[in-house]
Amino acid sequence: MMPKPKALTAAQSMESKGPSEPEQLVESDERVDLDEDSDPEETMEEEVEYEEVEVEEEGEEEIEEEEEEEDLDVENANGADVFETKVEDGDEKRKHAELLARPPHGSEVYIGGIPHDVSQEDLKGFCESVGVVTEVRIMKGKDSTENKGFAFVTFRSVELASNAIDELNNADFKGRKIKCSMSQSKNRLFIGNIPRSWKEEHLRKALSEVGPGVTGLELVKDMKNLSNNRGFAFVEYYNNACAEYSRQKMMSQEFRLGDNAPNVSWADPKNADSSAASQR
Repeated sequence: MMPKPKALTAAQSMESKGPSEPEQLVESDERVDLDEDSDPEETMEEEVEYEEVEVEEEGEEEIEEEEEEEDLDVENANGADVFETKVEDGDEKRKHAELLARPPHGSEVYIGGIPHDVSQEDLKGFCESVGVVTEVRIMKGKDSTENKGFAFVTFRSVELASNAIDELNNADFKGRKIKCSMSQSKNRLFIGNIPRSWKEEHLRKALSEVGPGVTGLELVKDMKNLSNNRGFAFVEYYNNACAEYSRQKMMSQEFRLGDNAPNVSWADPKNADSSAASQR
């Protein structure tokens, strides 16, 4: 007979707690919210939003894959033995890819004897009888609307440039016989004041952080002390655009090879020996 009074006491103690009723109301409100959350229209909206997020994420992955494929396409299209460039900045990577996408060295020809009033469109159309033309530069005076009578035309490949010389030299263009020969565009740099203890791999690493397109590197050795170099090197690039880009970067006052500020210039065949002699 003892359990019955205890049950009554428990019931009485529960009734004496006033805040129990608001708690039941809150629970009731929560049930209403749950019922509202189960509204089929809102559920569909949430599913749609979730699907849209997934689509956006898939789109970002596709863009990244396309960028990687473009980088591979550039490498495969050029077909040149270009040393790997080590850059992490996205804008810098795109700039490097753009430079490497341009035609290689040897794709530009010189055309002389053109009429002084000819347009770029006229000259491009004339040269496209040979193949794809990527750039036409008609040389003009600073204060003149007329050209100087010659231009530089860049073809898509070295082979097309060679064919242009064969086909267009002494050809008739708007009543004039023109001259067509290989352009003397530059793609080779002279770099002086290199740390004499550096090996080729040290210089190659430094160049890979500057710009793209290095195809050849000659770090001149000191024949009296084969463990050292003579303080200068010659660097060949895939095209003039890559060489000029790296030249400008290395001519910056902040740029250093180790602790040395390098001397950078075009390594023309005529002055290459004199540039090297100045470093002895």
